[in-house]
Amino acid sequence: MSDRHLDITKFSYSSYGKLKKNLGEFDAVVECNEIAIREFIEKSQGEEVGKYIQELSAKHKIKVDEVNFVKFGSRIRHYYVASVFQQSEQFLKDFKEECKQYVCDTEWGDIEKGETKLQYMARNTNTTFDSDIIEMYEYYRLIRNYMAHTDRDIKELKIRYKKIEKNENRFLNDMHLDCFPNSLENIDFNDFLLLTNIVKHIAYILCQNAKPSNKRIAEILFNLSKENNKATYKGLKKLKNNIPRYENALKSFAISSFGRFSSKDMEEVILELKCLLA
Repeated sequence: MSDRHLDITKFSYSSYGKLKKNLGEFDAVVECNEIAIREFIEKSQGEEVGKYIQELSAKHKIKVDEVNFVKFGSRIRHYYVASVFQQSEQFLKDFKEECKQYVCDTEWGDIEKGETKLQYMARNTNTTFDSDIIEMYEYYRLIRNYMAHTDRDIKELKIRYKKIEKNENRFLNDMHLDCFPNSLENIDFNDFLLLTNIVKHIAYILCQNAKPSNKRIAEILFNLSKENNKATYKGLKKLKNNIPRYENALKSFAISSFGRFSSKDMEEVILELKCLLA
């Protein structure tokens, strides 16, 4: 169910917007690639599979003797998972820098031994996640490691997968997802879709939990308005005598910078921002 009718704040850092943009662009690539894989496998079936492969090999001047279709599809889909996880880790890096810059009372220590990057981030922002979501996220992290090291973490992967199978995983319904993680050897397109949604959900929760105070948001917006030769700052100042346009411009600036605000939060942010622009 959509929450567009609700008067709520859905604060997000620019790192979250960057993550969604990058994942959206990658979605299109993966979807086209998946179509190509399925079409190739479909046309390769039958008694003449060897002949078909050799014809393609000669046509594209790429030497191929034979294809194990099970490993072929699975291995490529492992790359899907690895690529999404790479985007997730880039988000965590970018998000940390924004938090350190914007949330003045945040002190970041060193990552502890045995602590994952996500655990480190959650600890420093006092964020708690649904344990079943983290189980799946960590499962795919281990698959990414397997991609890089082949035989690494296989035992832990199997243990974690059995645990996921026993979990309630109610969050899948909450996120309107009808797919479930596959075992290492059966990773498919649905795993890519599942991990993409999990990564975006985790990023969103971190942003919400690390939201600065409304006063601090106003200060950040004021500083942002002075960037790029003070163009935004000057534009806002010019509208001060036209109250409706001025307030709409301030609201648009806040929303484009940090996402959606409730009426109460927006009122407080705008009030503080007006004082700074006075």
